Amino acid sequence: MPKRIIFPRKGEVVLENFELPSLQAQDVRIRTRYSLMSIGTETTILNQRYDADTHFAERFKFPQLKTGMQAVGDVEEIGSHVKDLKIGDHVFMRMAHGSHQVIASSECSLIPDTVDLKEACWCGLAKTAFRAAWAGNYSSINQVLIIGAGAVGQMAVRWASAFGVESILINDLSSFRLEHAVHGGATATLSGNIKSHVERLTEVTHKNEIPVIVDTTGNPKVFQYALAAAPMFGRIVVLGDTGYPNRQCLDSNFMSKGLIIQAVHDSHNLGGWDQLSIDRKFFTHVIDGNFNLSGLITHEFSPEDCSEAYKFVQNSQENILGVLYDWNNDYQQF
Repeated sequence: MPKRIIFPRKGEVVLENFELPSLQAQDVRIRTRYSLMSIGTETTILNQRYDADTHFAERFKFPQLKTGMQAVGDVEEIGSHVKDLKIGDHVFMRMAHGSHQVIASSECSLIPDTVDLKEACWCGLAKTAFRAAWAGNYSSINQVLIIGAGAVGQMAVRWASAFGVESILINDLSSFRLEHAVHGGATATLSGNIKSHVERLTEVTHKNEIPVIVDTTGNPKVFQYALAAAPMFGRIVVLGDTGYPNRQCLDSNFMSKGLIIQAVHDSHNLGGWDQLSIDRKFFTHVIDGNFNLSGLITHEFSPEDCSEAYKFVQNSQENILGVLYDWNNDYQQF
């Protein structure tokens, strides 16, 4: 019987049986191998950490049946109209944590044989971070400041490196996360609470004329410090999606410095960049060695231990990056 992880009520996580939808002509049925937790988004939803008038409240209700958003698996069955995939293919999909999925073949990305399946799970968060690379025009700048070295921040660093940005400054509370950011291409780090670094960041951004600051945190307070640290006529790309946008306020720096504030979201398919095209670019960089993902999967759990997994990530975030559910040993047949 297929199984999936759901949030039946606020703060509660269970693994349940479920029925797959019927396979349509354009669909494929996939057995999941691995699914990657999107820690910030999933714990925000699980704990209902958002205001009532936000898109979080509009989209996510309890019981919440779609708890994840990135997984890889094997094609087990194909519909009669499917031409671009075959049984046995490894694919990436933007789907929830579940042992099996039925999905349109057009929504699957074929994973090249030389790409590790666990590393392929990063496609989803890589797509999210690519939005900052597009908005910040990474291909035409020499320096960028990225605030937050969590999973999305790690992807933002790697896109900056892949686009050839020469100076990549990263700030985070965790030395563990900063170390992984350096492995991914960051050229300088600022450790600790960003509030304590605002003066130094201001000196750095002005001295080096850093044109783009990327806030990956989703923390409303961090946005205020980004405004303070930004140089004249700088651009702040807001990549972290806060559940409390009313606390994310402009101040006098916005007007006095002539700043550009641009919010980007995973769903913004601008400039011709959708999931499949970004996936292809991501896989190309991974194969070419320009997107170092080594060591980013820091913890793995059985789906049976899903409740403990979410408790763990909420209590140990400074020492966590990629949290993977391994579906290989269970639920292979139904």
